[in-house]
Amino acid sequence: MKLLVSSDDSGLVKEVIFNRGTDTSKKDGKQPKSIKNFCSEPQITSKTYLLNFADTYLIASRYGGNVSVYEYTNEEIELEDEEMYKLLHSFKLDVDKSDIPIALIALESLESIIVAYESGVVYIINLSDEKFEFKPIPIKVSDEPISTFVQNPYDNGIFAFGGKENDAKIIRLYEKSLNAEVFKTKKVSEAFIPQVIFNAKNVKNDHLDLRVPIWITQILFLQDHPENGYKFITATRYGQLRLYDTTYGRRPTKDYKVCEKPILTLTFGNQQQTEVIVTDTHNLIAKYSLTDIDEKAYKTISASAGEIRKPVPKLLGKFSEGGNTGATFGIATNEELLITGGLDRYVRVFDIVSRELLAKVYIGVEISSVIIVNAEDELTEEELAAETPKIQRKKRRDLALEDKEESDEEELWNQLDERNKKQRTK
Repeated sequence: MKLLVSSDDSGLVKEVIFNRGTDTSKKDGKQPKSIKNFCSEPQITSKTYLLNFADTYLIASRYGGNVSVYEYTNEEIELEDEEMYKLLHSFKLDVDKSDIPIALIALESLESIIVAYESGVVYIINLSDEKFEFKPIPIKVSDEPISTFVQNPYDNGIFAFGGKENDAKIIRLYEKSLNAEVFKTKKVSEAFIPQVIFNAKNVKNDHLDLRVPIWITQILFLQDHPENGYKFITATRYGQLRLYDTTYGRRPTKDYKVCEKPILTLTFGNQQQTEVIVTDTHNLIAKYSLTDIDEKAYKTISASAGEIRKPVPKLLGKFSEGGNTGATFGIATNEELLITGGLDRYVRVFDIVSRELLAKVYIGVEISSVIIVNAEDELTEEELAAETPKIQRKKRRDLALEDKEESDEEELWNQLDERNKKQRTK
């Protein structure tokens, strides 16, 4: 298994190679195969976001408007360390030194990236020119500070953002038909004009008739959406999850309190998008259902209104094995794995279904983002020979099951062919 991990402390990138079962917290535990530092050119700054752009470039966005483009190294190519992740170009964006980068997004249809900042300014940087001569295009999307800026992966040109006292907004940043050729024209700036198409409205006042504060920290678009509308989820700094359907009005259709601490990350927990995984500023890494709701799970006592109960998504379980401590900022998933990293300087790998801890590696730096390069274990002949009989039996069963499914499928096609021949004969 190979990961790229960014450091909040130094701004460098660590390449970590290890197998399932690795645990550096145990004296006699299995150790990682290697942990190497890359992208450590002079004068780099901290708070690093990483992005794999089309398996071609590794992009790093750091404090102070520093955006670095590195050559992405395919794990199948054997290179010397000094040849890996070479710096190809650095952009210096015109942002205030105190402005914090909050998002790094790939726009593969435009051969570009977006770097978003807390001030409400986003930069579009085109990467189609190998000399990187296209100038970054600044766009002001919000007059108020923002804490998150996300792309709708199911509708080209659609984005959403929100922040402190800045409720969720959906914008069209560019037309769906736009392509990378626009960067070669003189009217490139005119192609990126944000248009607000949805502005969320706060929930109703609470039981004391007090206004509920707003602080959006994360937004997720759902693939399932109504015609001429969108469904999305927001997470807040007050531990809330809110579900929206833009065709049903501006207020959320569902409002759930899932934790007491601020939610930092929000991602789907399965391919069907019926589960979400949240992390907070304390030690929570938990999976919640979006379809199985306990209508009376959240209880509070009011002197004026008495006992108040509110619905809460069912807690499907916590990823607590391995003793997570501190905020979790970096998170990556695939169909099988959940990988986390944060303040306690450990990378943890969990089975996303069973929540079993598969590996735990001490990195030595605070982690802000994680990229999965290769999720498969790299076993030597000795390690293969040392696999337990139970694992070997499971692999044999899996292979036998695959062979049976292929055989059943082939038999089905043969039956269909015979039926077609008989019909043609008749």
